Order: sequence, then structure tokens, then C-alpha cells
Amino acid sequence: MREGDFEETLDRFLFYREKKEKGEEDKKTYGDVFDKRTLLAFYKILKRSVEYVEFPISTGKEAVVFRAVGKDGRYLAVKTYLLTRLNYKGLSRFIDGDDRFANVHKTKANIIFIWARKEYRNLATFADHGVRVPKPVDLWRNIIVMEYIGDETRPAPLMKEVMESLKKDVIYDILAEMKKMLKAGLIHGDLSEYNILIWDDVPWIIDVGQAVPVNHPLSTQLLARDVRNFVNLASKFGVKFTPEEVLRELEVM
Repeated sequence: MREGDFEETLDRFLFYREKKEKGEEDKKTYGDVFDKRTLLAFYKILKRSVEYVEFPISTGKEAVVFRAVGKDGRYLAVKTYLLTRLNYKGLSRFIDGDDRFANVHKTKANIIFIWARKEYRNLATFADHGVRVPKPVDLWRNIIVMEYIGDETRPAPLMKEVMESLKKDVIYDILAEMKKMLKAGLIHGDLSEYNILIWDDVPWIIDVGQAVPVNHPLSTQLLARDVRNFVNLASKFGVKFTPEEVLRELEVM
């Protein structure tokens, strides 16, 4: 990347910073994201699929999600894994045993790139099988570009943030998505109100990086976790399920 290209990338990434004051929290967010390798990855993404990045819409321990504008003018979500917060062992346990990555050389240096590839591939598989997930658009190193769920005024909120406004029918919608995920041959592994968005009163499944094939060594453990979380979530809406009933609904018993 030439010096001029570097400056152009930074300008387009910080497109909206000139329009409003940024607090200390935003400064810390940008400081975490803007290591040299991530800027190089953004340079590639900005050449291919993204016109400019606007602002963060979600900040977590391992990743920051930005709203962006694509080359075609539509809104996109850009998920950026933070290279400075790499948990090699935590990620590798979900990759080891996944036949899709059996021949990929795994090191501490590239594990986060493999993880991003895994999430991108999981999103694509789910989308192909009709699971309501953000459709993947582009991928480069630690950056995933995907469909933006929301509108011009706000992103779709987490289910956790709008629980009181939801009807119990949402529980059956989530169960339907769980069925579709299994038919796609994958288990989410961390399904909860923290990994579900609500838009137009329907659930959208997110954060699918840890999802594993049904033949993965952790598949039984992760399916049990999803079922347990679903039973607990349903109870908050006054809907009673036993784990056995959920497994029968999922056609695994």
C-alpha cells in the first residue's frame, strides 16, 4: 500500500468522524481496530465492495461491527475481528475437527483469518438453506462484509434489548430457525437472546463463527447448550418446553 493509498483508506473509513465529536470510548474503539494489518485489509475491502465506513453499531470483546455503504449504495455491516485480542485456544477448539478446514495450516498468526473464513462460510451455508441470517457479501483476512439488518435510522436491536415488546410467537420462529440450521448440517453452538437480532418482529440469527458441522467432536455438547438456552428463553415468554421436547421438534430424537 502506497502512502497516498493509506491516507485514502483512513479518510474513507473515518468518513463520518468529521461530522460529529467522538468521545473517549470511540477513540478507544478505533485504537483497537486500527492496527496496520487491519488497515491493509480495509484497503482491499474498500477497493472491492465498500465505498466508505460510517460508524460502529456493535462493540464486543472480540469484534467491532460497523455500518458501511456499499459500492451499490446499500447499507452493509462490516464485522472486524480485533487482532489485538486474539484467543488462539478459544477459537481453535471450534476449528479443530471441522473437516472443512482439515487441510488448512493453523498458526497463532493466521487463526483469526481462518475464523473469519469459517463465519463467512457458515453464513453462506445458512443463507443457502433459508436460515434468516445476514447474507455474506465479502471477506478479506479478519473482515467480513455482510447484509445490514436495520434501516437508515437504526440497526436491528438484539433480542435481549427488546424482550418486553415481543410476543411469544417469536419463540416458535426461533425454533423454526433452529430446525433449518440443523437441516443445513450445522449447529449454532451459542444461540441465545444475545445472538439474535429482531427486525420487523422476526428473529435474525447472528454470530455464527463458532457454528460446527453435525459430525464435529463438539456437536453434541453444543447442541445441548443451544437446546438448554432455548428452553430457558422460552420460559421467559411463558412457553414451557423440556429439552426432550425440543430435540423431538428438531427431529434428532
